[in-house]
Amino acid sequence: MRRKAPRTRSRKRTTDPRGDLDPRSRRRARLLGRDLSRAGSTNEGPVVSQPRASTTPGPRPRRESRIPALALCLLAGACATTRRAPETADRPPSRDDVDAAVAALQAAEAEYDAGRYETAAFRADSLFEAWRREPSLGTLANRALMLVGRAREDAGLVGQAGDAFDQILDRVAEGPLHDEATERYASILARTGRSGEAVDLVLANPGVLDSEGLEDLRQWVAALSVSQLRSAAERYEPGSVEAQIVHVQLAQLLAAGGEAAAARRVAARVLEEGPAEPERSTAELLASGEAERGAMTARIGAILPLSGELAGIGQLLREGLELELDAYRSERPDRIPVELLLKDDGSDPERAAALVEELEREGAVAIIGPLRSESFAAAARARTNRRLPIVSPTATEVLGTMEHAYSLYDLGRRERDMAHDLAVWAVSELGLRRAGILIPMGAGGGRAAEAFRSAYEEAGGTIVASARYDPDSTTFQQPITTVAAANPDVVFAPVDAPQTVLTLAPQLVYYGLDRSIVMGGEGWTDPTVLRRLEPFAANHRVVGLWVDRVSAATPWQTFVTEYERKYRKSLRNNMLPALSHDAMKLVLAALDAAGLPIPAALAAALERGIQVEGVTGVLEPDPGTSTVRRTTSIRMLIDGALERPDRSELLNWLAEQRARPRDPDGGDRR
Repeated sequence: MRRKAPRTRSRKRTTDPRGDLDPRSRRRARLLGRDLSRAGSTNEGPVVSQPRASTTPGPRPRRESRIPALALCLLAGACATTRRAPETADRPPSRDDVDAAVAALQAAEAEYDAGRYETAAFRADSLFEAWRREPSLGTLANRALMLVGRAREDAGLVGQAGDAFDQILDRVAEGPLHDEATERYASILARTGRSGEAVDLVLANPGVLDSEGLEDLRQWVAALSVSQLRSAAERYEPGSVEAQIVHVQLAQLLAAGGEAAAARRVAARVLEEGPAEPERSTAELLASGEAERGAMTARIGAILPLSGELAGIGQLLREGLELELDAYRSERPDRIPVELLLKDDGSDPERAAALVEELEREGAVAIIGPLRSESFAAAARARTNRRLPIVSPTATEVLGTMEHAYSLYDLGRRERDMAHDLAVWAVSELGLRRAGILIPMGAGGGRAAEAFRSAYEEAGGTIVASARYDPDSTTFQQPITTVAAANPDVVFAPVDAPQTVLTLAPQLVYYGLDRSIVMGGEGWTDPTVLRRLEPFAANHRVVGLWVDRVSAATPWQTFVTEYERKYRKSLRNNMLPALSHDAMKLVLAALDAAGLPIPAALAAALERGIQVEGVTGVLEPDPGTSTVRRTTSIRMLIDGALERPDRSELLNWLAEQRARPRDPDGGDRR
């Protein structure tokens, strides 16, 4: 990365007269609307006639134009009169020569304004090639090169645009063109995964970025590692705003990593320079050495569908978030103040990335949401700061492991974990080593069955039979009799929905699986199932669950009471508010563990592993899978209630069932 020597004088920025535009529009207008009519002036700074060579790694060198000579001559015809004949080599260009050159450049600019970016870039590049070695036309050449960069950037050719801006930095030492090229090139570097080079370029050219550009810089700096920040801090003292941003971020990461003394030293050095906000408050907090609670507010973002077709779901999730946040504030008022930043995606999953950008700019230390798996993945990718934790309460599928991103409700994880824990318990606690599996058709049933098989065999058991069944069928005789013929001790029977249990459970007894201990997941524990299932089809079934929604004095019952008291409506066994409640609880637990309202500190706390007893189970983040693991509770069904399993009672029941004579039809004789 080439670095310019820092300037020692400040430069007043030109005020944009377009006062009726919003800040982003004014900034874009300033970047795109440079006045080419002043092409004859030299306020862009000294022109370097030959590009300097670089010996440091950095952007790839700009390739020479391959435009055919004839096309070059045609496109540069408007400025042909500026070429000096040998006999008048010392004659400066006339006013007419300069006017013709300006007209040619303005023609290329008109193509750009009309949105014909490729044509504009082609014409401007041709003009640059014609003028690049003409000292008297150096200013025009630089303006043409800037137009090349702008046009290629807007055409989506960011690599080629970066080459153009980098070449401008070789040719122009200071001034508006140099500053614009610096700002644009740094942005391209950051967008293409080279945040370190972007930060280095800005540090070498202090004073170039406006307030919005400094916000971009904060995001680029947040993406750097401690080693990268140390290197930058060693090369640039915190005398500039840009360097102060780097030093403060370094201090935050040192504090998050347990290096409190080093963090205090870095923060104290920044304070010596009299920094502005927000660096001043952060540095004061870190330099105090006490990380005073209340000195900074933790802003937690949430992306929810508060309007559109999913607004009802979004409102339920919002209620869960606010219920937990109220409890957090009231339990201990001395905790770090928390502000909830709600963002409405309008039920449009495509808006997730843009809303993440907004939350980053507003200083969110963590994000809860979005709802859908695809939006969750897009939101995680959109983060400039990869250490910004993001927790989705409802994403049912993790589309690849993502750094510091967690799904609270990943379907595959839930099915596999429960099947695994039931299999291990059957072998280790009951000592039963012969199992059968009834597999519901569909991806979920297959995942659970495979997890049970793998864990059961690894624990020393044997799968003696398995059969698939269609949950939509009304009779399951064939798969049940297939498994029953192998006389298994245990039968694992996952279901796709609670309603399936009501059809399947009686047929297990009728078609011959009355002499095995049947095991299942949460579908078997649904309150509706427990109310309606007859004891002969339910008693002594062993189930795995995370949420006990029928027993008294459980976290679920406490949550229902608090929810209905606050919102004055029935929860009706709806899990959505509980899931968002637990997502907020997990983030707040990380905030407490971190002690600092800093994204990197919260990310480190989640990565180290914290356990939180939530409404939907005991939660533990798993960075390796971007999911949240829950501790499986093992229970047995007795007369519609969930009870702790009694090993002796289960084994005695199994022995009694096997001693009972069978009817010729295969069922038990009662």
